[in-house]
Amino acid sequence: MCKTHAASVGPRQKPGLSIAIDGEWYDLEKWAKHHPGGKSILKAFNGADATDHFYSLHSKEAIGKLKRMRPMETKEAVPKTEAIDASFRQLRAKLVNDGWFERSAMNEIALVTPILGMAAAGTYLSYSHPITAIVLIAVAMQQAGWLGHDMTHSKESVYCEHMCNIMSAVINGFNRTWWSTKHNTHHVMTNHVGVDPDIDLMPALFLWSPSKGLDSHMRRYQHLYAVPLYSLLYVSWRQQSIQRAVFDRDYPTLAKLAVGYMWLATMPLFVSFCSIILGGLLVAAVVTQSHEMEDMRFNDKVSSFAVTQFESTTDIICPDPVTEYLFGGMQYQLTHHLFPTLPRYKYSKLWPIVKQWATDNGLTYKRTGIVDICKLHYKHLKEKANAEATDIPGAVDAGWSTTLQEDAW
Repeated sequence: MCKTHAASVGPRQKPGLSIAIDGEWYDLEKWAKHHPGGKSILKAFNGADATDHFYSLHSKEAIGKLKRMRPMETKEAVPKTEAIDASFRQLRAKLVNDGWFERSAMNEIALVTPILGMAAAGTYLSYSHPITAIVLIAVAMQQAGWLGHDMTHSKESVYCEHMCNIMSAVINGFNRTWWSTKHNTHHVMTNHVGVDPDIDLMPALFLWSPSKGLDSHMRRYQHLYAVPLYSLLYVSWRQQSIQRAVFDRDYPTLAKLAVGYMWLATMPLFVSFCSIILGGLLVAAVVTQSHEMEDMRFNDKVSSFAVTQFESTTDIICPDPVTEYLFGGMQYQLTHHLFPTLPRYKYSKLWPIVKQWATDNGLTYKRTGIVDICKLHYKHLKEKANAEATDIPGAVDAGWSTTLQEDAW
């Protein structure tokens, strides 16, 4: 399913760093080093219109800062706004006016309570009933990951700002700064090879046919070892979180992470380690299905925000309350990608509206059942395991996302 797509709008090849938002050019060359998300993501938008990408992730405060900046004095026209993008902006404006982005304290409490309950129960049972404890803590970690993800995206909630420390840093050992840099890039450049860090899996996994110079003899077995490899997801994220905090000398974050490791130290090592492994596998079972087998973009050019999300994202149909809970809102992956700051408990009501909007605008809303999407994912990995390596012009190196993230550090 991997294809090469022509971008509708590509960056200008010229010095400096200028980005178009709301019909104005902004010179961000000097400011880029202060960008919380790093300079690399800004460079990806050099010479392009980033209006929809910008509003999808930024807070009212950040939007206000942009409005206070003086636009560039230039006669160069901004890229033309396509009809699909104008329609999407109208949809988003209507959702904002209708209160879809407002958060509910009761819904937040309803999500937090069972997570803390499972973590507490698992800790209590860790010596007497270790297997039960592992399951409880792993599910708590998975759900804390989903909720921490939702709270980190929230830009206007003081409650989410503080509770995220417990969900992400303490329970899961994640560094919010590291995660935001990585994840926000994924959001605005989804499945762009060489830019989106979430698809940078070589040489462990190959989501497209590699160039001969990047190939691995283990690739032929990737569909067989993918599941045990995915179980190490949380181990990898914890390691990268610590690395970033140490590099930044971010002592407050290191202190929060330390609290989480002290909690794990109160339980048998077997319980703590297996909880992390199972929790990571539960998360990977969800996130790997939504993007990895979708179309890849083999260039770093910016294209329509809305169209990119529809082409690179699949929703998952959960047939029962258990899977609906375990998927943590990520079964509505497309709705989340279009509106990442929207509270996750509103996805189930919003997705039919998004589907209708897609139909009205000639876009395909993809939804697939859990069993079918797992089969498709396995088939995709197997196809790429057996695909012949080629000489791809401009092929990216393995580990490109590490370089991009270090640029943000």
